[in-house]
This record gives sequence, structure tokens and C-alpha cells, in this order.
Amino acid sequence: MPSKGSVAAVQDLSDDLELTQFGEEGEEFRNALRVERGEIEMSLILGRQTPMAAALLVTKTAPPWAAARYTTVGQLRKADFDVQHSPTRGNALHVSVFPPSDAQGLKEWDQAMASSFDQCFTCAEED
Repeated sequence: MPSKGSVAAVQDLSDDLELTQFGEEGEEFRNALRVERGEIEMSLILGRQTPMAAALLVTKTAPPWAAARYTTVGQLRKADFDVQHSPTRGNALHVSVFPPSDAQGLKEWDQAMASSFDQCFTCAEED
């Protein structure tokens, strides 16, 4: 276990590894980058986490409206997303999902890509 304030070691992610996306009950899950905030990746959580565990990792609180949905590394890779473990000081389980790239760099995260991202997920769960 890394010491407090340090960042966990980056793990190679196998295709069968489950991932969790945190969301809010009654709201759509995020499926696109917030370009106005400078985002270049979507954030997921390593492993299958309960909605409450996901909320604690993301918001550091335990909101009653927590929700989560699930996918695997392999599902995202089949859709050409680049999936990387990217631990932070606050979240050793942080995973970055980047859009596919081509010779010009990262592709634009448009509505078709948002739909492709959504199709990678199965059941949503609420606490």
C-alpha cells in the first residue's frame, strides 16, 4: 500500500477486469468529455464497486443518490477506446478512458462516440 500522499503503482489492465462509472440516481451517466473543462479522458473506477463505494471515491461523501454502471476493459477496447490505469493521490483505483486515436491524434468525442461508450456498459445500480 502506498504511503499517504503518494500515488499507487500503475497496473496493466486485463480485458476481463470490471470497471465502474459513478453517477447520480435519476440522471444520465456521463458519456462525453466536458471539453469546456479541458477534459481529454473519461474517468472510471477499477473493479466492480457499489454505488456508495464509487461515490466515496469520487465525491468523498456518501450521497443517497449514488448510482453506478459497469463495463469491462475488454468491452471498451473492442470499441477502440484506450483504457489505462491512472491512479491519483486521492484515488488509487482511477482509470482513464481516452478516445480512439489516428495519425492526427485523438479523435473528436462526438455523439457517435458517446453512443459507442454507452453501449459498452451493462446494468446500472442504485444504492
